[in-house]
Amino acid sequence: MSSPNALSNYASAFGASPAGIAVGLKKGFIVTKRAKRDIPSRRKGKLGDRVKLIRSVIREVCGFAPYEKRIQEILKGGGNNPTKRAWRFAKRRLGTHLRAKKKVTEMGDVIALAKKAEAQRK
Repeated sequence: MSSPNALSNYASAFGASPAGIAVGLKKGFIVTKRAKRDIPSRRKGKLGDRVKLIRSVIREVCGFAPYEKRIQEILKGGGNNPTKRAWRFAKRRLGTHLRAKKKVTEMGDVIALAKKAEAQRK
């Protein structure tokens, strides 16, 4: 047989708010719920405005790394499935498939922006 405490835990797990009575699934003192603050681990990995600006300035000043230029060449070059070849090259340089996919899409976006800027100049 289950204990009464287990029942109250079950009720609270499924959002049964207290009714102000001493017994039953909704037993307990009526309180107002406080909003929980965001803990730092929930924000981990989110790109902030400051870091975004700094990275864009560095990219503008330094340009692309040699392997990034090579990825762009592979993507522009065409041939048999250039995206796949770019993924394979990037994976060997960066170590993981996900990092490679992210880098290849980033380089693809750079190429698209360059084409768009070229089209506006003409």
